[in-house]
Amino acid sequence: MAFTQPQKLTPIRKEYIWGTEDWMLSWLNEGMEQVPLLIKIIKAREALSVQVHPGDEFAREEEHKNGKTEMWYVLDCEPGAYLYYGLKHKISEDEFRKRIKNQTILEVCRKIPVKKGDVFYIPAGLLHAIGAGITVAEIQQSSDVTYRVYDYNREDANHEKRPLHIEKAALVAGFMPPLAGHRPMGSRIQKNGYSRTLLVQCPYFVVQLYEIEESLFCSTEKGFQSLLILEGEGELTHEAGTIRLQAGDSIYLPKETGAYEIKGKLQLLCSTAE
Repeated sequence: MAFTQPQKLTPIRKEYIWGTEDWMLSWLNEGMEQVPLLIKIIKAREALSVQVHPGDEFAREEEHKNGKTEMWYVLDCEPGAYLYYGLKHKISEDEFRKRIKNQTILEVCRKIPVKKGDVFYIPAGLLHAIGAGITVAEIQQSSDVTYRVYDYNREDANHEKRPLHIEKAALVAGFMPPLAGHRPMGSRIQKNGYSRTLLVQCPYFVVQLYEIEESLFCSTEKGFQSLLILEGEGELTHEAGTIRLQAGDSIYLPKETGAYEIKGKLQLLCSTAE
């Protein structure tokens, strides 16, 4: 049964050969089985695989699941950290297949140094990989469909290599450079008591960064919201009660929440979807 009142969610940790994911909002949370977003904190001790995700049409036909468009907000990174974001130039499907098979795909991937606060929009079909020493907040469609094309020849605990998905990846990858830039889609707007920056707006979600100095009045009139508290502490007041907020909290606000107020000094990501 879906919640009709705001909830503080319990993160669910997943361990991988490259690091960890804390699932802050997902279908694994009780009552959230139909939520259309999956929100994670990804800590990459080692580089993640180079991968691509399909769009809705392909994923529903081939996997009977939703496609996967996502975004990253860099929370922290080690000096010199980088990630792969799209291709340096357009290539053909034939070259794509050959480079995967002969393990030269990284030669044409766009390698980008990262810093805290960077934003990357990753539509379905865009080749990408988080590098070692990077922590990101990832907001995505609620889907686990991933096509892996390169995994650094790593072996798991059983000394087995993880499978690649070359054929399906070749059918969905765009073979083109990424969208221009890796900065917020909007400028920082200063309001009375807080500032707001539009990070990403796409058909599946809108993600904004709020930096609250005193207070923020907001509403869920455009759809449910997920609040990911990044720094600081405060208090959220809504019609039915109050929730204490601190760094690391994940708050689910159903559309029925309506108007609410946050008081305190804190920084948070607000993700909205219908």
